[in-house]
Amino acid sequence: MHDSRVKKAFSLKDESFKPGFRNKHFLSLEISSATFSFCILDNERFQYRLMESFVCSGPAHPDAFLNSMKQIIKDNEYLVSDFERVTALYVSPQSVFIPSAYYMEEEKRNYFDFNCIIDNDHIICSEKLYNLDAYAIYPLPASIKYTLDDLFNDYRMRHFSTALIESVLYDIRHGGYHADMFLHIQKQHFEILILEEGNLVFFNSFEYQTWDDILYYLFYVIEQTDKAAENIDLLMVGQASMDSALYNNLKPYFRSVDFGKRSDLFKYCDVFDEIPHHYFYNLLNVNACG
Repeated sequence: MHDSRVKKAFSLKDESFKPGFRNKHFLSLEISSATFSFCILDNERFQYRLMESFVCSGPAHPDAFLNSMKQIIKDNEYLVSDFERVTALYVSPQSVFIPSAYYMEEEKRNYFDFNCIIDNDHIICSEKLYNLDAYAIYPLPASIKYTLDDLFNDYRMRHFSTALIESVLYDIRHGGYHADMFLHIQKQHFEILILEEGNLVFFNSFEYQTWDDILYYLFYVIEQTDKAAENIDLLMVGQASMDSALYNNLKPYFRSVDFGKRSDLFKYCDVFDEIPHHYFYNLLNVNACG
């Protein structure tokens, strides 16, 4: 049964895009504890043609939220088609990274248990980051896996952090960005990435409630890395706007503060300009992550 608190936040659709297509399209989904979004890439045009996002307006029970997501997907005329590829991004601040040279698949549970504590109703997943030459290990709620298994015959599972890191490293190394630090903002947590000569030297995720929390952790990390904010070019991606208090408070301290842009690997139908180009950075970049 669909929970009435789960509301559509927005819908972007190319008016010429019609349901009933077959293959040659990629579906990407991004799922967190209380939000989910999806977009469709026309792989012949290499163009994004549809994106929708849903959010729960109150405290969400995991099972009720997933049932609502399942019903919304089953009722959507665009999502009953056959897709060439389906990718699901799971959004959670918990992940552990192991260099490829030291990674052993049979030890992934031990790697994670050494760093974090999780409930028994989670599955430990792992995936390779080719630009980082490392493996990400993360806990996926079994209920999400079972929901996706029921919806799709075949799909690939990714953690949002791997899409974020792979996209940032690709853009830095191929001239898409010049930045020393990335700040990725989400609804309940944010990520800090620090780069030196095109290499990732720091990544961590922090929970927050106010913009001041973000400022505190950001400057704490800078202090620990023996850097000075006035010498740092900071790039922001995710759900932060140019008129936000966070952006206005950061500008005086850094050498530069800018917002990320969409990948030029893809095209976007005109309606996508209705949202800032740095929003949904992971969802719109995951198809470039192999």
